[in-house]
Amino acid sequence: MGILHFRITENNQVIKMDRAIHGQNLSLKKVVIIKNKDQTVAPVYSYKGGATITLDFLKGGLQMASNVNQDEISIPFKQEEDVTHVNYDLNFESETIDQNFQVSVFNFDKTGGQPSFDPTGVTANALMYIDMYFDYASLYDYNQY
Repeated sequence: MGILHFRITENNQVIKMDRAIHGQNLSLKKVVIIKNKDQTVAPVYSYKGGATITLDFLKGGLQMASNVNQDEISIPFKQEEDVTHVNYDLNFESETIDQNFQVSVFNFDKTGGQPSFDPTGVTANALMYIDMYFDYASLYDYNQY
């Protein structure tokens, strides 16, 4: 069993891994969101109940049907919380995950622009980072040998 972990620190980011992962079943297990919860400095960005994350290796696969977002992962959290742990058991059939892939972060209903990130934690109401954890069957494609 392999684990795919990556940290998002920008609202449009290329994640650079040390290797690609061949197409197989992939399960989202946990998302951790760390943000500065300060709501006293205006203007306060409205997350509208959470964040939506677009992963380019899930786009076009039509694996999720939703009245809010399609082929995107919706992560609910409270606006005033600084640490949020969300446990999932969402299974996907992913295509090959390239060594470098694109992620984008929006508020829950994708209105009002994208949230700001500040990994230093200085900016009020900004996301510091989002960690995503997936598990998958195998790092190596044994069917190719």
